[in-house]
Amino acid sequence: MKPWTILSSKQVMRDRFMGLRTDRCIRDDGHIVEAYHVTELTDWVTVIPLTDTGNVVLVREYRHAGGVFTLGLPGGVSDPGETDWPSVGARELQEETGYTAQVMHHVGTCYPNPATQNNRLHYYLALGCKPTSTQSLDPNEEIEVLEMPYTEFLNYGSLEVQHALHAAALFYAERFLMRHPELRPPEET
Repeated sequence: MKPWTILSSKQVMRDRFMGLRTDRCIRDDGHIVEAYHVTELTDWVTVIPLTDTGNVVLVREYRHAGGVFTLGLPGGVSDPGETDWPSVGARELQEETGYTAQVMHHVGTCYPNPATQNNRLHYYLALGCKPTSTQSLDPNEEIEVLEMPYTEFLNYGSLEVQHALHAAALFYAERFLMRHPELRPPEET
């Protein structure tokens, strides 16, 4: 197999963080793909913030597209042109929770959905998190901050509403912590 060749591309919509384009492509076997829709997004960062007492700092917020409230991890989109992922993660952590990390460890990068999106998601394990300021939310954000023992959050599948990208965050965090057991949070809070 070979990558498809784009014969033509039409920008359907574009704003600061997102675009939608429709490509007409040809596969290596000659098959024409008449209309393939691609969502163009800036990269995202998700933070797994841990306190020295073994708690994970979580955000509870309404997710309009799904019409649900989620309990999950802080994170967000990068500004166009940004590539300093630890700084993006630290900014999102502070803005959404008011917490600051002593150290950020990159634990993984993935494509959230390479079938329809072109962006990547960068995961950071943030250690030594402490509240240092008030939240600095965007106008459309309404976020409740809480802490939960990390060992309890590992049972993520028991939550009523689950976010696939946050489940993936736990995969990356646990894989990293298996290689660095000295960084594993304590089990008592």
